[in-house]
Amino acid sequence: MKFKWILFLSIFAIETNAQNQVLLTIDDQPVYKSEFEQIYWKNKKEKIATKEDLDEYIDLFSNFKLKVKAAEELGLDTVEKFINELAGYRQQLEKPYLIDTSINEELIKEAYHRTVNEVNASHIMVKLDANPSPDDTLKAYKKIISIKKSLLEKEQSFEETAAEISEDPSAINNKGNLGYFTAFKMLYSFEDVAYNTKIGEISNPVRTRYGYHLLKVNDIRAAKGRVKTAHIMIANSKDQTRKNVAQLKINEIHQQLLNGADFTSLAQEFSSDRNSAKKGGELGWIKSGGNYYKEFEDAVFGLENDNEISKPFKTPGGWHVVKRLAYEPIGELSSMRYELKNKIQKDSRSSKTKSSFINKLKNEYDFKLKYKEDIFIDLFSSETDTIDLSKLKKANKVLFSFSDKKFTNMDFGIYLSKTVKNKAAKSDKNSINKALKNYINFKLIEYEKSQLEVKYPDFKALVKEYRDGILLFEISDQKIWTKAIKDTTGLREYYELNSEKWTWPLRARVEIFSSSQKEILNQAFELKKENKIASDSIVKLANSTSPLNLSFEKGILQVEDHDVLSNFKTSLGISDIKTIDGKSTFIFISELIEPSPKKLNEAEGLIVSAFQEYLESKWLEEMQQKHKIEVNFDVLYSIREKP
Repeated sequence: MKFKWILFLSIFAIETNAQNQVLLTIDDQPVYKSEFEQIYWKNKKEKIATKEDLDEYIDLFSNFKLKVKAAEELGLDTVEKFINELAGYRQQLEKPYLIDTSINEELIKEAYHRTVNEVNASHIMVKLDANPSPDDTLKAYKKIISIKKSLLEKEQSFEETAAEISEDPSAINNKGNLGYFTAFKMLYSFEDVAYNTKIGEISNPVRTRYGYHLLKVNDIRAAKGRVKTAHIMIANSKDQTRKNVAQLKINEIHQQLLNGADFTSLAQEFSSDRNSAKKGGELGWIKSGGNYYKEFEDAVFGLENDNEISKPFKTPGGWHVVKRLAYEPIGELSSMRYELKNKIQKDSRSSKTKSSFINKLKNEYDFKLKYKEDIFIDLFSSETDTIDLSKLKKANKVLFSFSDKKFTNMDFGIYLSKTVKNKAAKSDKNSINKALKNYINFKLIEYEKSQLEVKYPDFKALVKEYRDGILLFEISDQKIWTKAIKDTTGLREYYELNSEKWTWPLRARVEIFSSSQKEILNQAFELKKENKIASDSIVKLANSTSPLNLSFEKGILQVEDHDVLSNFKTSLGISDIKTIDGKSTFIFISELIEPSPKKLNEAEGLIVSAFQEYLESKWLEEMQQKHKIEVNFDVLYSIREKP
């Protein structure tokens, strides 16, 4: 047994020494293999390191370390902005290390169950302000108890009662019914009661930040998964005539879809939802119980097959036709674990893991408490809300201790003086006990945070990675990004020396006419040839019976890159009619603009970007001449496989 333990220590020492090998030095300052590997493998998908990859990446890494060193030389790691930003990132990085992972696993399984099962519940609410007085809280509680009693005595139905007396404004219309929802859609305390109340039963009162609630569970069902969908929407109008036009327009679009018209094209051309129209009407993935109107969800989840198109339907937002693009059932727990874990950390249910974690810290650090609450009640003056610390008995006596830390009665007395301001708390043992609990928790967590780098090497490496990343951003902003924008003289000189890099291709001032109806396009073609009326008038005339008859586009366009223009000869005047993507199309070119250099203001974004690259290369060249860099290639090439 002793031999095995010695062998383990030897192997551990060998692996640790291997990771602590010096990979490179900058001015004799060592950078270790472990730091390089952490960043290298994080940015590499393959599990095998090739010599070519390592050679390329060591150059990037050396430049990265040079930039960080330059930031340190300028003292950027000592400024308040940097310190505050790093503290903010550290606070986020600490979170996974300050929870009880076993409790977290239980919460993940619970959240998964509530993700694959949707509950339908109604509620009645008695409202409370954000910071209610004890009297107001008691009054609200008595009221909600009274409501439950009357419901159990069958004096009135739950729905009628909700519509009549619930203080949730939406209850007037929905009779308290919240529809179907899953995990994370409601406050955790509310969700918890909903999933733990039997169908048809009324819950005990549950408190949320909004007040007290009674819940009635109406149904529970398997979640519907999610549907990838697209829609064409014609927005509603307050004007009754335009409302009728909207309905007629969506009906005509629907008929064209049934006749084989392309959904994407119609969405791009006619949908009032311009954000989705740019993507052919695509809305992405939709889950039931989401942020869409009920009518919309019903239509989406009513489609049984991919590429199936719904009938026109109306929501408060307008008229729609939806198309199902794909369907996914709820994933397995293994595939959703990371997503659920992140949601739990941001949700109030995470308090369960924190309380369990505190208890573990108490055991680990041998926590001891010697407390008499009467000592602290005497601190309060009867005339004011302040605490008179001179009254504190045995001020220097240890109140609690853990690890090598000791906290006295005076320490807690000072904390009380800063946190307990309410007169009602002067002789309230519960308030003082709660304050002590918060104080102990705060001190334990504060101490644990100070030990994270010692206990968890991966946390230490991650904090350093963020630290160097912030410094890299700041020094790059000073030396490259902001400088490229502010140095207008340097930018113009750089542009004039390299202006041939940014040129306009052949462009045309053009009008494009197209229609899926050949007869309508022929009429527009003849009118354009006659050149007696303006193009806008031709379009208006063609679309007098339907806004879908004739499509029209005009502007200065690049010939070779344009989907339509590239199909025609580049010559002045009117073209022949061609069929492109199922539509009859012709163009009219009024001006040809020959290739020419772009002016600075016409390609400023591209020029600034190129100028930034130039500034960076010059800056790196200067630093490489200033500093001595040596790479240990034997150590570098010893990196072979992802650990």
